[in-house]
Amino acid sequence: MPVGGDGPLTGASPGSSPYSPFSQDPDSSYNEDPDQFINIPAGISQIGEGDHKHVVKVNSFEIGKYPVTNRNYQRFLIQSGHKSPPYWKNDLPDSLNDHPVVDISWFDALAYCNWLSGISNHKYRLPTDVEWERSSRGEQNFIYPWGNSFSAENCNCWEIGVGWTTPVNCFSKGASKYGVLDMVGNVWEWCSSLYIEYPYQVDDGREDLTASGWRVLRGGSWMDHEWGVRAARRLSGNPESISHNTGFRVVRESYL
Repeated sequence: MPVGGDGPLTGASPGSSPYSPFSQDPDSSYNEDPDQFINIPAGISQIGEGDHKHVVKVNSFEIGKYPVTNRNYQRFLIQSGHKSPPYWKNDLPDSLNDHPVVDISWFDALAYCNWLSGISNHKYRLPTDVEWERSSRGEQNFIYPWGNSFSAENCNCWEIGVGWTTPVNCFSKGASKYGVLDMVGNVWEWCSSLYIEYPYQVDDGREDLTASGWRVLRGGSWMDHEWGVRAARRLSGNPESISHNTGFRVVRESYL
C-alpha cells in the first residue's frame, strides 16, 4: 500500500543514460525520446477479476509509455512554481532524474496535467480506471502486463529487493502487449476515477474531477509482492495524501 514518511534514496541512474542493474537490457528508445506515447485502440476489455469481472467498451486513447519522471516534473515546478516533493529536500538528486516522481498527491497530478495542457497543442489528463487496466492487460486480459506467469525480473517489486524506485525504462521485458512500460511495480499510479465499486459506469459520477472522495490507484509498487502487482488490482487513495511509492502517468488527447 502507499506509504508516507522519509525513506532511503537507494535507486540510481547515471544521468541521461539510465541502465538496468538486472538481467535484461533497458528500453534504449527512452534515451532518444523519453516522452513517448502509445496508442491504445478502441475495443472491449475485461475489467476486474473474480466476482467483479465484467466487460467495458473503451474508446481509443494515447497513454504515456512511462510514468512521469522526476526530470519532467522538475520542468513543471520551475515553470509553474508548484511545491516540490518533500524527498527532493532543496533540489532533485541527479541520480533520480529518470525515476518516476513520487510523493505526489492526486491534486498534484492534476496540476501537472493542466500545466502540460497549457503549454502544448494537446490536452493531458490522468487515465481512467478502465483505460489504465486496458493499457496493462491488453486484449488478452493477462494477469500481468507480460502474460499470466509472474516473473520478478519484469518489474520493480518486493522480490528483487531494490528498496526504492528504478529508472522507468529498466524493465523492457515487462512491457504490456501494447508496449507500455512499468505498468506494475515501481510506483502506484493515480487514475482520474473515484473509487466506486464495479461494474464500471462512465456516467455514474466516478469521472467527475470536482467530486469529493478517494481516487483509484493502480499497478502496485516497489513495496508490493507478486500478489500485489497483478494488473487487475486496484486500491483507493486519499487524493490529498502523498507517499514514497505513488506517482502517475498521463493520457494525451488532441484538441478538436
